[in-house]
Amino acid sequence: MISILIPIYNGIEFINESVYSVLNQTYSQWELLIGINGHPPNSEVYLTAKEYEKISDKIKVFDFHHLKGKSTTLNHMLQYTNYNYIALLDVDDIWLPKKLEIQSPLIGEYDVIGTKCIFFGEKTGIIPNIPIGNISKYNFGLGNPIINSSCIIRKELCNWNENGIEDYDLWLRLKNIGKKFFNCRKILVKHRIHSNSAFNAQGNGKKVDPLLISHGYKTTAERNKNPTKIIIPKTNKMNMVII
Repeated sequence: MISILIPIYNGIEFINESVYSVLNQTYSQWELLIGINGHPPNSEVYLTAKEYEKISDKIKVFDFHHLKGKSTTLNHMLQYTNYNYIALLDVDDIWLPKKLEIQSPLIGEYDVIGTKCIFFGEKTGIIPNIPIGNISKYNFGLGNPIINSSCIIRKELCNWNENGIEDYDLWLRLKNIGKKFFNCRKILVKHRIHSNSAFNAQGNGKKVDPLLISHGYKTTAERNKNPTKIIIPKTNKMNMVII
């Protein structure tokens, strides 16, 4: 069983797509926790999200008006979860229907399980070239190998730092203590690129070098001698992605 966390400050306009991508999962053993942070008590954002509790008793919405920051909110949400594995979903991203079904057989064998993704929105059809399979021995200093909205993690390993690059920071910490990572080769997440997304957050790129150095990795300049590539998939005459 899997506890799914959606922390929300910005992006409430995308909630319908993200929530229904969970409801449409072929794997049914989940609970969904939505945590609203950084807004006044009983805000419009909270009330909008609260409506989704009426759709399923597996959805719970929390008004964390006293909290600020994604990492702080995620860490706080853990105390309300009932299951031993945590999945993350950014509110502006979407899961494909078999996402959890494909990942679930790997639970118990790996500590962190991710999948490939495809971009949509302002950048469409780009597939980041992340490593696949058992990536426990992969050099994480070459780039973030886990798509945040694709991950499933053992709950006892969840502990995010509020630094703007909390996912990469967590993977580096877990890698350094020998935890096991796996990426499914299928594209199971659609990652939305837009002006307000965390992907485009100003200043976060400047935080990567200090983070890498703190974990004993090379800097970005040294890493870029072997840059991470992206794949732009072929399309057919109807402009449909061929995967």
